[in-house]
Amino acid sequence: MDTLTDAATGARAFQTMVPMRDGTRLNTFVFLPASGGPRFPVILHRTPYGIAAADARDKFDCTRAWLPNPAEPMRGSILRGWRAITGRFYAAVYQDCRGRHGSEGEDRVYADDAADGYDTLEWIAAQPWTNQLVGMSGSSAGATTTFAAASTRHPSLRAFFAQAGGSSIYNDVIYEGQSIEMERLWLWVAKNIPGLSGSHRAAVMQRFELSAAELDAAAERAAARYTRLDAERSAEPPFIASPDWMHLPLAGTPDFATWQPFLDEIIGHPEPDAFRARHNFRATIDIPGFHVTSWFDIFQTSVIAAFQEIQARTGTQKLWVGPNEHYFVYAENFWARDPYFEWFDHWLKDKPSGLIGEPAVFYSPRAWVADRTGYVPDDWRHAERWPPPGVTPARLYLRDDGNIEDSPGGEPRHYAYDPRRPIPTLGGRNMLIEPGPLDQRPAQALPDYGLIYRGAALSEELTIAGNVRVTLHVQSNCPDTDFVAKLIELLPDGRAVLLMDGVIRAMYRDPAEGPQPLAPDRVYRATIDLGHIHHSFGAGSRIEVDVTSSNFPRRARNTNSGNPQLAQDGEASIRIAANTVHHAAATPSFIELPVLSE
Repeated sequence: MDTLTDAATGARAFQTMVPMRDGTRLNTFVFLPASGGPRFPVILHRTPYGIAAADARDKFDCTRAWLPNPAEPMRGSILRGWRAITGRFYAAVYQDCRGRHGSEGEDRVYADDAADGYDTLEWIAAQPWTNQLVGMSGSSAGATTTFAAASTRHPSLRAFFAQAGGSSIYNDVIYEGQSIEMERLWLWVAKNIPGLSGSHRAAVMQRFELSAAELDAAAERAAARYTRLDAERSAEPPFIASPDWMHLPLAGTPDFATWQPFLDEIIGHPEPDAFRARHNFRATIDIPGFHVTSWFDIFQTSVIAAFQEIQARTGTQKLWVGPNEHYFVYAENFWARDPYFEWFDHWLKDKPSGLIGEPAVFYSPRAWVADRTGYVPDDWRHAERWPPPGVTPARLYLRDDGNIEDSPGGEPRHYAYDPRRPIPTLGGRNMLIEPGPLDQRPAQALPDYGLIYRGAALSEELTIAGNVRVTLHVQSNCPDTDFVAKLIELLPDGRAVLLMDGVIRAMYRDPAEGPQPLAPDRVYRATIDLGHIHHSFGAGSRIEVDVTSSNFPRRARNTNSGNPQLAQDGEASIRIAANTVHHAAATPSFIELPVLSE
């Protein structure tokens, strides 16, 4: 554990393997300020994406530790970089997650990050260079590992800064609406096979009795499959003619599940259970936290839920929400200002800060900006809570003539859903396929798209701010099916611009009750959560709600089989569903909008 000195900054650095409770050792870099001390507050990052730079000698080379590109100083799951951190007299600790890059063990996608986070904090607390005041930070996967460690309530961890990551990743993201999140899983798992460590590789070879050559061949096939999956975004229509995307069953997906056996575990929990509860990290967090997301971030609902739940317990949370998708948080002009060190200086160094006295919520009133490089965040607003004061719920009813009105009424409407001909994803809160407010007309033109409901042209601007839900009274001739709802702004020029979407797996419409198959002669109430937004509909626009039964590959296809373990269904399990939406006063279908009085 030789200490090295950075010639540019004088910071001292060393690499070590930190032992966990089961003996697994995790690759860790430590950076100490050039002066001061001998004990420092610490900022810890734990990431599956690698702590050594791409041009490092090896994965243990702390002289070439990851640093953000000076041209993009906000980018990376490791936030701000060790030079900025040590320059402000903090110790910076980087760690490869279990089974990733230079760390030992087997990667199980967040299953071990709470315990490993605790053990790492315990190791830090015993070191001679720390004053036992620790902050954690990270983005995306690094935010999830931060939530995981914070959930353990280690006494040294005093505050965290988490952006664009899941606080209960399986409840909120992987099984949003109890439907399997597909695009992120398939593309993310395939893309991250190269980061799996040698010990993970050895465990896989032993489990499946594979030779090194056979495992390497599986990696090559997975890379080729990723390339084909990614290319499908350019098809017209995208995704739905791809044998790779349409492959069934989901479990045991060739090559992916070989390298990452935990993938089958992830998709094997169709209802809330002990597995999912163990990953609800926000349930036990009680320290100050700074939460950052964007309106079209795939993790938006999980970030906002973490803020709301922990804020209710502690009153020490901040939430910043900006425009655009997951990756825009890495742009300097996303930020009205950079609060990172101001936040940690207050909680770890007891420095006075105007930030602490500001209202808890700071957000962009624009959900999307097309001019990313020219965007100036000069219109953000403060609020004491989310949703902001002044929001009044408004219920608008879907009617049988396709209109949206102030009262319910009308006969049922019907449509067919064939899982062999799903409706492709066009925009929304996606991560690795095209996100954002895309025009839905190409999808609407496909056979058996579903149902479209439209309100009258607005006479003046209408602003919504908060959570949006669609409640349907539904019926199906199949024991299970999905219902997807979209909130759309129909512009005067005819574009049907997607603002939000959500899904409910009908058999799990009440998740706590377990599987409840549909009876063909019964009508059921199902509520679909679309997430959160701040958006102003322009005068002359029309509010549109679309109802369909697939949004693929954002969501895995429901085969309509009624099998709780949907991931096990093959082609033979597919049934074509005749789905119905009801509109009568006794069985209304409606959207609830959080209307903001400016």
